[in-house]
Amino acid sequence: MSYRLSFIKCLVLIISLFSVVENNIYSQEKKSFVNVKVINPKFIVFKNEIKITGSIEANENVNITSVVSEKIREIKFNEGSLVKKDDVLVILENSEEKAQLKQVQAELEESEINFLRAQKLFKEGNTSQAVLDRRLKEKKKLEGRYEEVQAKINDLILKAPFDGILGTKNFSEGSFLVPGDVVVSIYDIKQVKVKINIPERYSNNLKIGQKFEAIIPSNKKEKLVGNIFAIDPLIDKSTRTFIVLGIIKNDKNRSFKPGMMVNVGIILESNNQLSIPEGCIIPEDDETFIYVVNSENIVIKKKIEIGKRKDGLVEVLDGLSTDENVIFEGTNKVRNGIKVVINK
Repeated sequence: MSYRLSFIKCLVLIISLFSVVENNIYSQEKKSFVNVKVINPKFIVFKNEIKITGSIEANENVNITSVVSEKIREIKFNEGSLVKKDDVLVILENSEEKAQLKQVQAELEESEINFLRAQKLFKEGNTSQAVLDRRLKEKKKLEGRYEEVQAKINDLILKAPFDGILGTKNFSEGSFLVPGDVVVSIYDIKQVKVKINIPERYSNNLKIGQKFEAIIPSNKKEKLVGNIFAIDPLIDKSTRTFIVLGIIKNDKNRSFKPGMMVNVGIILESNNQLSIPEGCIIPEDDETFIYVVNSENIVIKKKIEIGKRKDGLVEVLDGLSTDENVIFEGTNKVRNGIKVVINK
Protein backbone atom coordinates (compact mmCIF):
# COMPACT_ATOMS: atom_id res chain seq x y z
CA MET A 1 0.00 0.00 0.00
CA SER A 2 2.82 2.38 0.90
CA TYR A 3 4.59 1.39 -2.32
CA ARG A 4 1.56 2.37 -4.40
CA LEU A 5 1.24 5.68 -2.58
CA SER A 6 4.90 6.46 -3.21
CA PHE A 7 4.49 5.68 -6.90
CA ILE A 8 1.51 8.01 -7.22
CA LYS A 9 3.42 10.82 -5.48
CA CYS A 10 6.35 10.37 -7.84
CA LEU A 11 4.04 10.39 -10.85
CA VAL A 12 2.36 13.62 -9.71
CA LEU A 13 5.80 15.20 -9.13
CA ILE A 14 7.00 14.23 -12.59
CA ILE A 15 3.86 15.67 -14.23
CA SER A 16 4.28 18.89 -12.27
CA LEU A 17 7.90 19.18 -13.37
CA PHE A 18 6.97 18.64 -17.00
CA SER A 19 4.30 21.33 -16.72
CA VAL A 20 6.77 23.82 -15.21
CA VAL A 21 9.38 23.09 -17.88
CA GLU A 22 6.82 23.45 -20.66
CA ASN A 23 5.62 26.76 -19.25
CA ASN A 24 9.20 27.99 -18.95
CA ILE A 25 9.98 26.98 -22.53
CA TYR A 26 6.85 28.79 -23.76
CA SER A 27 7.71 31.85 -21.75
CA GLN A 28 11.26 31.85 -23.07
CA GLU A 29 10.03 31.54 -26.66
CA LYS A 30 7.60 34.37 -26.15
CA LYS A 31 10.31 36.53 -24.60
CA SER A 32 12.69 35.77 -27.50
CA PHE A 33 10.33 37.44 -30.02
CA VAL A 34 11.55 40.97 -30.90
CA ASN A 35 9.04 43.80 -30.56
CA VAL A 36 8.92 46.03 -33.64
CA LYS A 37 6.82 48.81 -35.09
CA VAL A 38 5.76 48.78 -38.72
CA ILE A 39 4.38 51.28 -41.20
CA ASN A 40 2.72 51.06 -44.59
CA PRO A 41 4.33 53.05 -47.44
CA LYS A 42 2.38 56.13 -48.51
CA PHE A 43 2.30 58.29 -51.62
CA ILE A 44 3.49 61.90 -51.23
CA VAL A 45 4.45 64.63 -53.71
CA PHE A 46 8.21 64.92 -54.20
CA LYS A 47 9.42 68.12 -55.84
CA ASN A 48 11.86 67.23 -58.56
CA GLU A 49 14.51 69.87 -57.89
CA ILE A 50 18.10 70.51 -58.84
CA LYS A 51 20.04 71.96 -55.91
CA ILE A 52 23.45 73.24 -56.93
CA THR A 53 25.86 76.13 -56.43
CA GLY A 54 26.43 78.89 -58.95
CA SER A 55 28.35 82.15 -59.20
CA ILE A 56 27.13 85.71 -59.68
CA GLU A 57 28.32 87.68 -62.68
CA ALA A 58 27.59 91.27 -63.69
CA ASN A 59 25.07 91.63 -66.48
CA GLU A 60 27.79 93.60 -68.29
CA ASN A 61 31.31 94.52 -67.23
CA VAL A 62 33.99 96.44 -69.10
CA ASN A 63 37.59 97.35 -68.30
CA ILE A 64 38.17 101.05 -69.01
CA THR A 65 41.48 101.18 -70.89
CA SER A 66 43.44 103.58 -73.06
CA VAL A 67 44.10 102.97 -76.74
CA VAL A 68 47.03 105.41 -76.81
CA SER A 69 50.18 105.99 -74.76
CA GLU A 70 49.66 109.13 -72.70
CA LYS A 71 49.74 110.61 -69.21
CA ILE A 72 46.60 110.91 -67.06
CA ARG A 73 45.66 114.57 -66.77
CA GLU A 74 42.47 114.28 -64.70
CA ILE A 75 40.41 111.51 -63.01
CA LYS A 76 36.77 112.58 -62.80
CA PHE A 77 35.20 109.68 -60.87
CA ASN A 78 34.99 108.37 -57.32
CA GLU A 79 35.77 104.71 -56.73
CA GLY A 80 32.66 102.59 -56.14
CA SER A 81 30.32 105.31 -57.44
CA LEU A 82 27.36 105.00 -59.78
CA VAL A 83 27.80 106.56 -63.21
CA LYS A 84 25.64 107.14 -66.28
CA LYS A 85 26.41 106.23 -69.87
CA ASP A 86 28.84 108.70 -71.52
CA ASP A 87 29.93 110.24 -68.19
CA VAL A 88 33.58 111.34 -68.51
CA LEU A 89 35.78 109.16 -66.29
CA VAL A 90 39.37 110.00 -67.27
CA ILE A 91 40.97 112.78 -69.33
CA LEU A 92 44.42 112.08 -70.71
CA GLU A 93 46.89 114.84 -71.61
CA ASN A 94 45.48 116.48 -74.75
CA SER A 95 46.85 120.04 -74.87
CA GLU A 96 48.76 119.43 -78.08
CA GLU A 97 45.78 117.88 -79.82
CA LYS A 98 43.52 120.75 -78.76
CA ALA A 99 46.00 123.28 -80.18
CA GLN A 100 46.07 121.34 -83.44
CA LEU A 101 42.28 121.30 -83.50
CA LYS A 102 42.12 125.10 -83.13
CA GLN A 103 44.58 125.58 -85.98
CA VAL A 104 42.73 123.16 -88.27
CA GLN A 105 39.41 124.75 -87.34
CA ALA A 106 40.72 128.21 -88.32
CA GLU A 107 42.04 126.87 -91.63
CA LEU A 108 38.74 125.12 -92.26
CA GLU A 109 36.75 128.29 -91.64
CA GLU A 110 39.00 130.16 -94.08
CA SER A 111 38.62 127.44 -96.73
CA GLU A 112 34.83 127.53 -96.36
CA ILE A 113 34.88 131.32 -97.00
CA ASN A 114 37.13 130.84 -100.05
CA PHE A 115 34.85 128.12 -101.39
CA LEU A 116 31.72 130.25 -101.00
CA ARG A 117 33.44 133.20 -102.72
CA ALA A 118 34.60 130.97 -105.60
CA GLN A 119 31.12 129.52 -105.90
CA LYS A 120 29.62 133.01 -106.18
CA LEU A 121 32.17 134.13 -108.79
CA PHE A 122 31.57 130.96 -110.79
CA LYS A 123 27.85 131.67 -110.92
CA GLU A 124 28.60 135.21 -112.12
CA GLY A 125 31.01 133.86 -114.74
CA ASN A 126 34.02 135.55 -113.23
CA THR A 127 36.02 132.38 -112.39
CA SER A 128 36.63 128.98 -113.87
CA GLN A 129 35.40 125.51 -112.86
CA ALA A 130 38.99 124.52 -112.04
CA VAL A 131 39.27 127.23 -109.37
CA LEU A 132 35.95 126.19 -107.83
CA ASP A 133 37.02 122.53 -107.77
CA ARG A 134 40.34 123.45 -106.14
CA ARG A 135 38.59 125.42 -103.39
CA LEU A 136 36.20 122.50 -102.76
CA LYS A 137 39.11 120.04 -102.57
CA GLU A 138 40.93 122.22 -100.04
CA LYS A 139 37.77 122.45 -97.92
CA LYS A 140 37.19 118.67 -97.89
CA LYS A 141 40.83 118.01 -97.06
CA LEU A 142 40.63 120.31 -94.02
CA GLU A 143 37.32 118.71 -92.95
CA GLY A 144 39.05 115.32 -92.93
CA ARG A 145 41.97 116.76 -90.98
CA TYR A 146 39.56 118.27 -88.44
CA GLU A 147 37.80 114.91 -87.94
CA GLU A 148 41.17 113.18 -87.53
CA VAL A 149 42.33 115.54 -84.76
CA GLN A 150 38.89 115.37 -83.10
CA ALA A 151 39.13 111.54 -83.08
CA LYS A 152 42.52 111.76 -81.36
CA ILE A 153 41.03 114.01 -78.68
CA ASN A 154 38.13 111.59 -78.23
CA ASP A 155 40.65 108.75 -77.67
CA LEU A 156 42.14 110.82 -74.86
CA ILE A 157 38.79 111.10 -73.05
CA LEU A 158 37.61 107.84 -71.44
CA LYS A 159 33.83 107.62 -70.91
CA ALA A 160 31.39 105.17 -69.28
CA PRO A 161 30.00 102.82 -71.96
CA PHE A 162 26.78 102.20 -69.98
CA ASP A 163 25.05 102.94 -66.67
CA GLY A 164 26.84 101.07 -63.90
CA ILE A 165 28.94 101.04 -60.77
CA LEU A 166 32.71 101.55 -60.79
CA GLY A 167 35.31 99.43 -59.11
CA THR A 168 38.59 100.64 -57.62
CA LYS A 169 41.09 102.59 -59.72
CA ASN A 170 44.48 101.18 -60.67
CA PHE A 171 46.19 104.48 -61.57
CA SER A 172 46.34 108.03 -60.24
CA GLU A 173 46.57 111.42 -61.93
CA GLY A 174 49.98 111.85 -63.54
CA SER A 175 50.42 108.14 -64.25
CA PHE A 176 51.56 107.22 -67.75
CA LEU A 177 49.30 104.76 -69.55
CA VAL A 178 50.06 102.43 -72.41
CA PRO A 179 47.43 100.68 -74.53
CA GLY A 180 45.74 97.90 -72.54
CA ASP A 181 46.30 99.41 -69.08
CA VAL A 182 43.06 99.08 -67.06
CA VAL A 183 42.27 102.30 -65.22
CA VAL A 184 39.02 101.05 -63.65
CA SER A 185 36.29 98.48 -64.28
CA ILE A 186 32.61 99.24 -64.62
CA TYR A 187 29.79 96.80 -63.80
CA ASP A 188 26.12 96.79 -64.71
CA ILE A 189 24.46 95.18 -61.66
CA LYS A 190 20.92 96.54 -61.99
CA GLN A 191 20.36 92.95 -63.04
CA VAL A 192 22.86 90.13 -62.51
CA LYS A 193 23.63 86.83 -64.17
CA VAL A 194 23.97 83.48 -62.43
CA LYS A 195 26.38 81.01 -64.01
CA ILE A 196 25.66 77.36 -63.16
CA ASN A 197 27.41 74.15 -64.21
CA ILE A 198 24.62 71.55 -64.50
CA PRO A 199 25.29 67.75 -64.61
CA GLU A 200 24.70 66.30 -68.05
CA ARG A 201 21.85 64.02 -66.87
CA TYR A 202 19.64 67.12 -66.71
CA SER A 203 20.43 68.21 -70.26
CA ASN A 204 16.88 67.47 -71.45
CA ASN A 205 15.08 68.80 -68.35
CA LEU A 206 15.87 72.51 -68.62
CA LYS A 207 14.40 75.14 -70.92
CA ILE A 208 14.67 78.86 -71.61
CA GLY A 209 12.50 80.90 -69.25
CA GLN A 210 12.48 78.28 -66.49
CA LYS A 211 12.42 79.76 -62.98
CA PHE A 212 15.01 79.22 -60.26
CA GLU A 213 15.68 80.47 -56.73
CA ALA A 214 19.03 81.85 -55.59
CA ILE A 215 20.17 82.26 -51.97
CA ILE A 216 23.39 83.75 -50.62
CA PRO A 217 24.87 81.22 -48.12
CA SER A 218 25.93 84.04 -45.78
CA ASN A 219 22.45 85.61 -45.84
CA LYS A 220 19.77 82.95 -46.23
CA LYS A 221 17.00 85.51 -45.78
CA GLU A 222 17.96 87.07 -49.10
CA LYS A 223 16.20 84.85 -51.64
CA LEU A 224 15.62 86.04 -55.20
CA VAL A 225 13.88 84.47 -58.18
CA GLY A 226 15.34 84.46 -61.68
CA ASN A 227 14.85 82.89 -65.10
CA ILE A 228 17.12 80.81 -67.31
CA PHE A 229 17.97 82.76 -70.47
CA ALA A 230 20.81 80.75 -72.05
CA ILE A 231 21.76 77.06 -72.17
CA ASP A 232 25.12 76.02 -73.59
CA PRO A 233 24.61 73.00 -75.89
CA LEU A 234 28.18 71.78 -75.26
CA ILE A 235 28.82 69.13 -72.58
CA ASP A 236 32.28 69.54 -71.01
CA LYS A 237 34.09 66.20 -71.45
CA SER A 238 36.20 66.59 -68.31
CA THR A 239 33.41 67.59 -65.88
CA ARG A 240 30.38 66.08 -67.67
CA THR A 241 28.51 69.34 -67.12
CA PHE A 242 27.06 72.10 -69.27
CA ILE A 243 26.73 75.82 -68.56
CA VAL A 244 23.39 77.46 -67.85
CA LEU A 245 23.00 81.23 -67.47
CA GLY A 246 20.18 82.77 -65.48
CA ILE A 247 19.18 86.39 -65.01
CA ILE A 248 17.94 88.06 -61.80
CA LYS A 249 16.18 91.38 -62.35
CA ASN A 250 14.71 92.15 -58.92
CA ASP A 251 17.83 92.70 -56.83
CA LYS A 252 16.72 96.13 -55.60
CA ASN A 253 19.22 96.14 -52.70
CA ARG A 254 22.13 95.11 -54.94
CA SER A 255 22.86 92.27 -52.48
CA PHE A 256 24.10 89.93 -55.22
CA LYS A 257 27.57 91.08 -56.23
CA PRO A 258 29.83 89.75 -59.02
CA GLY A 259 31.98 86.84 -57.83
CA MET A 260 29.59 85.74 -55.07
CA MET A 261 28.68 82.07 -54.65
CA VAL A 262 24.94 81.34 -54.46
CA ASN A 263 22.86 78.25 -53.75
CA VAL A 264 20.52 77.64 -56.67
CA GLY A 265 17.34 75.59 -56.73
CA ILE A 266 15.74 74.80 -60.10
CA ILE A 267 12.25 73.29 -59.87
CA LEU A 268 11.56 70.53 -62.38
CA GLU A 269 8.32 68.54 -62.76
CA SER A 270 6.92 67.21 -59.43
CA ASN A 271 5.74 63.60 -59.07
CA ASN A 272 3.57 61.54 -56.67
CA GLN A 273 5.86 58.83 -55.31
CA LEU A 274 5.77 56.02 -52.72
CA SER A 275 7.68 56.92 -49.54
CA ILE A 276 8.83 55.48 -46.20
CA PRO A 277 10.62 57.01 -43.18
CA GLU A 278 14.41 57.24 -43.43
CA GLY A 279 14.65 55.07 -40.29
CA CYS A 280 13.49 52.07 -42.33
CA ILE A 281 16.52 52.20 -44.61
CA ILE A 282 19.41 49.72 -44.24
CA PRO A 283 22.31 50.77 -46.50
CA GLU A 284 24.82 48.08 -47.48
CA ASP A 285 27.64 49.17 -49.77
CA ASP A 286 25.93 50.65 -52.84
CA GLU A 287 22.61 48.89 -52.23
CA THR A 288 19.60 49.68 -50.04
CA PHE A 289 17.47 47.20 -48.05
CA ILE A 290 14.46 47.23 -45.72
CA TYR A 291 12.81 44.69 -43.42
CA VAL A 292 9.14 43.81 -43.97
CA VAL A 293 6.91 41.57 -41.84
CA ASN A 294 4.69 39.05 -43.62
CA SER A 295 1.28 37.69 -42.53
CA GLU A 296 2.96 35.11 -40.25
CA ASN A 297 5.03 37.81 -38.51
CA ILE A 298 8.22 36.56 -40.16
CA VAL A 299 10.86 39.15 -41.10
CA ILE A 300 11.86 39.32 -44.77
CA LYS A 301 14.77 41.41 -45.99
CA LYS A 302 14.03 43.22 -49.27
CA LYS A 303 16.19 45.19 -51.66
CA ILE A 304 14.69 48.49 -52.85
CA GLU A 305 15.69 51.40 -55.03
CA ILE A 306 15.43 54.85 -53.46
CA GLY A 307 15.44 58.40 -54.79
CA LYS A 308 15.12 61.82 -53.21
CA ARG A 309 14.68 62.60 -49.50
CA LYS A 310 12.24 65.08 -48.00
CA ASP A 311 11.41 65.96 -44.36
CA GLY A 312 12.58 62.61 -42.94
CA LEU A 313 11.01 60.59 -45.76
CA VAL A 314 12.72 58.84 -48.63
CA GLU A 315 11.34 58.23 -52.11
CA VAL A 316 10.98 54.54 -53.08
CA LEU A 317 11.40 54.04 -56.81
CA ASP A 318 11.16 50.23 -56.96
CA GLY A 319 10.79 47.10 -54.80
CA LEU A 320 7.87 48.01 -52.52
CA SER A 321 4.05 48.23 -52.50
CA THR A 322 1.57 50.07 -50.29
CA ASP A 323 0.20 46.95 -48.54
CA GLU A 324 3.53 45.82 -47.06
CA ASN A 325 4.42 46.24 -43.37
CA VAL A 326 7.83 47.92 -43.21
CA ILE A 327 9.75 47.90 -39.92
CA PHE A 328 10.70 51.43 -38.88
CA GLU A 329 11.45 50.79 -35.18
CA GLY A 330 13.60 47.86 -34.15
CA THR A 331 15.48 47.37 -37.42
CA ASN A 332 18.76 46.99 -35.48
CA LYS A 333 17.32 44.06 -33.48
CA VAL A 334 15.98 41.89 -36.29
CA ARG A 335 17.39 39.68 -39.00
CA ASN A 336 16.00 37.86 -42.01
CA GLY A 337 13.75 34.90 -41.13
CA ILE A 338 13.04 35.54 -37.44
CA LYS A 339 9.58 35.91 -35.93
CA VAL A 340 8.61 39.23 -34.36
CA VAL A 341 5.83 40.80 -32.35
CA ILE A 342 4.24 43.87 -33.91
CA ASN A 343 3.52 46.70 -31.50
CA LYS A 344 0.65 48.91 -32.60
